[in-house]
Amino acid sequence: MFTIPGAIAFADWSLLLLRLVLALVFGTSGYNHLRHPKERSASIGMSVPFTVFLGAAESAGAMGLAVGIMAPWAALGLTF
Repeated sequence: MFTIPGAIAFADWSLLLLRLVLALVFGTSGYNHLRHPKERSASIGMSVPFTVFLGAAESAGAMGLAVGIMAPWAALGLTF
């Protein structure tokens, strides 16, 4: 197996970067769901209340990932 010497030292930083990028993606999506629920509900084919719930869930999950509080649970919630 090919390994890069000293790469393990950057493992924590790479996981942090991954968490922040995922938080940015889900945060912007949740923000757009909350900002324009009627347009977003039409584009995804769901009702307006579900779109607002989806936006709130994505925003909360993004904050959990970004801050690192219960990050595994936040990631699990964002998978469904």
